[in-house]
Amino acid sequence: MFRPITRQVACPSCRQPFAAQIEQIIDGGRDPRAKARLLSGQINVVRCPYCGYEFRLATPILYHDASKELLLVNVPMELGLPLAEQERVIGSLTQAIINSLPQEQRKGYLLMPRSTLTLQGMIETILEADGITREMLEARLNKLRLAEQFLQTDPAQWGALAQQHDSALDEEFFALLGASAEAALQDGRRDLAQAMLALRDQLLSLSSTGQRLMSNVAAQEALIQAVASDLNALGNQVSREKLLDLAIRYAQEEKADKLEVLVGLARPVMDYIFFQQLTARLEAADAPQRTLLSKLREQLLTLTQAVDQQSQALVQQAAQTLQTIVNSSDVDAAIRSRLDLIDDVFISVLSANIQNAEQRGDAAVASRLREVMERTMTILQEDAPPAVRFVNELLLQPSAERARELLAARAAEFGRELLDVMTDLLNELSARGHSAALERLIALRQMAAEVLGDLAMQDGAPSDSAPKPPLLDSKSAERKSGIILPFSARKRARDD
Repeated sequence: MFRPITRQVACPSCRQPFAAQIEQIIDGGRDPRAKARLLSGQINVVRCPYCGYEFRLATPILYHDASKELLLVNVPMELGLPLAEQERVIGSLTQAIINSLPQEQRKGYLLMPRSTLTLQGMIETILEADGITREMLEARLNKLRLAEQFLQTDPAQWGALAQQHDSALDEEFFALLGASAEAALQDGRRDLAQAMLALRDQLLSLSSTGQRLMSNVAAQEALIQAVASDLNALGNQVSREKLLDLAIRYAQEEKADKLEVLVGLARPVMDYIFFQQLTARLEAADAPQRTLLSKLREQLLTLTQAVDQQSQALVQQAAQTLQTIVNSSDVDAAIRSRLDLIDDVFISVLSANIQNAEQRGDAAVASRLREVMERTMTILQEDAPPAVRFVNELLLQPSAERARELLAARAAEFGRELLDVMTDLLNELSARGHSAALERLIALRQMAAEVLGDLAMQDGAPSDSAPKPPLLDSKSAERKSGIILPFSARKRARDD
């Protein structure tokens, strides 16, 4: 909403001057991301480009939320501004807010901004207006103190300490550990972030809430594997008709949870033609079956819409993450602190932006985006197993011909492991819904199976020693919207 201003500042550590971006007006109602930066303590935190020192700039800040008729201002005491200068600054910021609003939204509260002594006081006032009381804040602080107590205790004693504080180790506690680890990464405290994540992993098995959460995850994984097994049982050539038969079977068994997973895994093939076939069966059915099919159609329409909305939200999130990284003065640090947000959707959005910038002839933006792509792939592959790094390399090839050449040269290094890795990645991608990376990986896996089959024949092995690649029936192939195969019904052992 309100653009940051540029100010020349001097680094407190090395004293070098540099230009910094500063936010002074935060409209929480119209710019939730700016509000999130303020509440998380990230606002006006800059990094010196010379020595890397990170610090917060002291500056007047005005916060506005029209829905709550809230107008707050904080002028840091360390600035030492005379009263007259403070009033001038507050008046200028307030006028900027008023001028940005339509005439009908200009109300009396805009003429009386509430001053807070500290930035933390402003944050607490905003949280209280959002329904987060001081008692709730104190409870959250106690959970953070408990986390610190764990980190200062010998891990051998964590079990006894977890039993003593079991009721406090709730879902909010685990969420706070994750958020604190992310904040530590952003502050460059990788060691602290790793310690917090290790603590979280241990407490998941040592606490009642953690065991329940892990049990829920295990149950969900078992459900996904059951549906995947049913899909595999349909064979290597799956048509919409077979998929519809499976959906009807779940409806007859009243397995709504399996229907939800089925839509998540097979959304690409549940297209207009699929629903046409379902409607045709409904119209030809007798009364009892018509009722079941009508309910099934409504369920599938609702579930596919939900998957599509989730996919759209993921794209928007990826775009926001990309914008933050591109605008960061330290690209590597920005990437590392957001690794949990960097997935195939992010890479697809980044690739699309690179292509768009090149088509517009915007060389500067294209160069910056390519830098982000290069650094992202380098960081992602730092700790990845060799086979995963090779798959990523395949995905980045500019053409199918180049990918096949690379497979012919290196597929023998990995053998069957390469296909297993690709299958695992297909499962992960398919659980998130349709994507360009998923389509590319399906084609690459088929290509890898063919190359490994050729190599096996050259070595004198039977031609069927290599796994069969995933196939579509002819109709689905013509429409280019086939179902993803194979769906692995097991987890590959990580140590084989």
